[in-house]
Amino acid sequence: MISIPEESRKLNKLSDQNSGVLYIQVLEKIRLWILNGYVKEGEYLPSERELAALFDVSRMPVTQALKILEFLGVVCFVRGKGFCVKNIDLHHIINCIGFMVLPAQNSINDIQEVRESIEVQAATLAALRRTDEDLAEAEGALAEMEARCARGDNVAEASLRFHGALVRASHNDVLVKVNDFLLELLRSTRLETLRDKAQLDLAIAQHRGILKAVTERNSEKAGTLMREHLRVLPTHHEIMVVNG
Repeated sequence: MISIPEESRKLNKLSDQNSGVLYIQVLEKIRLWILNGYVKEGEYLPSERELAALFDVSRMPVTQALKILEFLGVVCFVRGKGFCVKNIDLHHIINCIGFMVLPAQNSINDIQEVRESIEVQAATLAALRRTDEDLAEAEGALAEMEARCARGDNVAEASLRFHGALVRASHNDVLVKVNDFLLELLRSTRLETLRDKAQLDLAIAQHRGILKAVTERNSEKAGTLMREHLRVLPTHHEIMVVNG
């Protein structure tokens, strides 16, 4: 078991109980552990449960932080053992994780701009490469979104699942990995579904149109509709940032 000084475990939880803030603090703490030599290359981090206990938080912000560290190539998951610190350039860690501490609103805007580029290309490729299984996954997510909307429930997660399904239908591993990373960041921010019924109905109708174009293998139309969808609604999508 690695030895971590108590002062290197404390999080400023009083500032905000939201996991979108806590996961950044967990990320920064682990970064400092590596830079300060508390965890060396080839050594394993404590388990998610142990990390949650060390930081005195739930497992959610710990899981979010570990997923991002894995995506950045800082750690790798070894089945049965946990997350191992990789042999990497520590300056690379600093630069990559520095992205995570950008001001929240700027981060959201930047993420949405990158997301548009990825999802338009993904929708175009999905129309050319999709399988019946891909269509079924996207249809299932869209059906869930419609059902939640009818009940007045939050639809954000179902919507993100729909978008993720279309990116996976592109069968481009790089697009999928980058998109998964961006969606994890979106899930980690303070987001909630727009309450306006007309906007929700519009979002669902646009999803239907995109899926129809993908089903019909109309790649140009699929890309165009995705771009319009991400631009037409507030904050480029059917979710909004909640301040305060």
